[in-house]
Amino acid sequence: MTESHSNGRGEPDDDRRAFLQTIGLAATSTGLVGTAVGETSADEPNSNRGDGLVSLTHGVAAGDVTATTAVVWARAVNDATIHVAYSRDRSFSGVNYDRTTVDDETDYTGQLRLSGLEPGTRYHYHVWATGAETSYRPLSERNDADGARGRSRNATAADRNESTRNDGGPQNGSEGGGRGDGPTDGAVPDAVESGTFLTAPAPDDEAGVSFAWSGDTWGYGDDPVEPPFPGLLTIAEREPDFFLYHGDTIYADAQTPAGKITEDTPIDDALEIYREKYKEMRDPPAEIAERTNLRELLETTSVYTVWDDHEVINNFAGPIEPLMPEGRRAFREYWPLDRDDGADPGESNRFYDSFRWGKHVELFVIDTRQYRDPNVDLDSKTLLGEAQLEWLKGALADSDATWKLLASPAPLGYPSDSWATPTDRTGYEAELLEVIEHVQTEPVSNLVVVAGDVHKSVVGAFDPDDDGEFEFFEAIAGPLGAPAGEPDDLYPALNPTEFFAKGEYANFGTVEVDESGETLTIGIYDEYGTEAFRKTIHTDDIDAGTEPVTRVESTFDEDADGWLVSQNGGSNRPVYRERDGNPGGHISDEENQGGVAWYYQAPFKFLGDREAFYGGSLSFDLRQARTDQQFDAEPVEGGDILLASGDKRLVYEFRGPDSNPGVEWTSFEAPLTADATWIDLTSREPFATEARFRAVLADLEVLRIRGEYRSGDDTSYLDNVVLSR
Repeated sequence: MTESHSNGRGEPDDDRRAFLQTIGLAATSTGLVGTAVGETSADEPNSNRGDGLVSLTHGVAAGDVTATTAVVWARAVNDATIHVAYSRDRSFSGVNYDRTTVDDETDYTGQLRLSGLEPGTRYHYHVWATGAETSYRPLSERNDADGARGRSRNATAADRNESTRNDGGPQNGSEGGGRGDGPTDGAVPDAVESGTFLTAPAPDDEAGVSFAWSGDTWGYGDDPVEPPFPGLLTIAEREPDFFLYHGDTIYADAQTPAGKITEDTPIDDALEIYREKYKEMRDPPAEIAERTNLRELLETTSVYTVWDDHEVINNFAGPIEPLMPEGRRAFREYWPLDRDDGADPGESNRFYDSFRWGKHVELFVIDTRQYRDPNVDLDSKTLLGEAQLEWLKGALADSDATWKLLASPAPLGYPSDSWATPTDRTGYEAELLEVIEHVQTEPVSNLVVVAGDVHKSVVGAFDPDDDGEFEFFEAIAGPLGAPAGEPDDLYPALNPTEFFAKGEYANFGTVEVDESGETLTIGIYDEYGTEAFRKTIHTDDIDAGTEPVTRVESTFDEDADGWLVSQNGGSNRPVYRERDGNPGGHISDEENQGGVAWYYQAPFKFLGDREAFYGGSLSFDLRQARTDQQFDAEPVEGGDILLASGDKRLVYEFRGPDSNPGVEWTSFEAPLTADATWIDLTSREPFATEARFRAVLADLEVLRIRGEYRSGDDTSYLDNVVLSR
């Protein structure tokens, strides 16, 4: 869909001059004529005659583009009317127009929804501001009867151009000045900002789509990377159909000239700091750099902007963060957002939505910060919130796009503070499991996750049910400006296959879908555009469908199979041992910290809807390094086996002389039935009823097997875990 174009800053002087003439800022006008709002007679004086132009301070941006709409953003230096003229023709021979007023309530930022656009079409737009609420309309819309009025208004526009500025705003070279190209014959060329964007193809259009994504810019860490950021300019030069700005668009909680947000920042002071952060990302202080390159990128394509934690404060959870409303307000003010049908652009706090790009692509943008439960030790908590989770599941299931692109600020398959963490102590794995199970059972075809947040580039695919078919691919890119680290392993519980991982460099990613929709290509590039990785995926490379199974097992003959160690273990992942199992390989862990018992935790392939396994069994082999100083695990800790679903927890304890493993392999089997006296920790009944047991198995979120039996130093070994029916 990309076509050659020139952004507003690169237009020749005569193009700029022609536009200045059409809007009445130069002497000869043949296009748009300025009219003071409410004027009814050609003989009335022009109420805007002496008001002049008001400077735009931080460039322009277009965002949240659909096939027929787009939002244009701009900021004036003070109270003003912001005007937008837009056209499919770069020469503006056919012009559309809209306006809005701005004041200090939104820090003089404004957003206009352009509607009635043509799908799959390149639009060019110009933005300017005036001190009075002046409107503009094409001369071609006037009939012969009021032609004299049109000529009269054109004359006043010319007169207005010759008047001196009296808006109190900065002149050339001050805030927002000095960037424009154009004539110097009395017009104010830097008062007009320009940009371009491409509308999405119609939903039934067989169209190719290409976009770029990255995030994480400026101010992070003890040694922050400062602008300019070459990656932003490199992306602009690639001319993608759109740019996905994937979180941490500012670092509010890191020191920059705009200040720093901390937990002690007074709420009354926070909004101004947040606003200044967004301003310096578009126009840094002169002592830091001439530019960041963000304005150059935003002029050349549209943007879908996602927030993550640093737009407020590190690792925040929205419902309990006092500073969140102020950070949210500034984010809303400084990006072109249009994600709520019931609100004007920029006025809604809903940041999640989906955007269709032709027959083959639908982009699902989610908010992983505003609704999340805090990162505390809970067995089940929400990352998305109930309403957003249900929306996402329904939207994914209802989409008939060939490729579903899930824009998640934090990765699903790479450990972070969000979806997947090394242990269950702070993770949101239960909700992740719910999403993945939904993808399998609907099924949701051709799901590709694009993510950021972790400051390295990683591409992988995941087969959580271990059926030999990938349920989804995931590509992670970034940072653009923040320090980068070395990549870690993908989340083992999702049964990953890693194709590429690289850290310690600034980077961005691209996605290209061909016109047939049969292939999707992921590219990873350094900030100067050098290709680091490229992989093409075919539609038959992903199969989310699931067939009924009667047996799930981990024999550990090749690897640790995604198992983890939870609670008080000495490591987040068990040690994999290639030999001395029963037979073959096995896993183990050791612990010398004392305290409560630690457990082996099953990967996702054991979890989900397992109600069909009621009446079956769970079996496994265990052994210990030493069998002295044995102790019994308290049921509240998990007994010998723990099954959990939400707040429902069932515990099983082996009884008798052989209830603990020996130094040789010992086999255990637990019947999956209420007749086997499973302890119900979360109901009034001491033992699980059949209904309760089935309810837990129907949405099994946690399966743990006890690994620690000895007080003090101990080593445990696990092999041959089998869930059967």
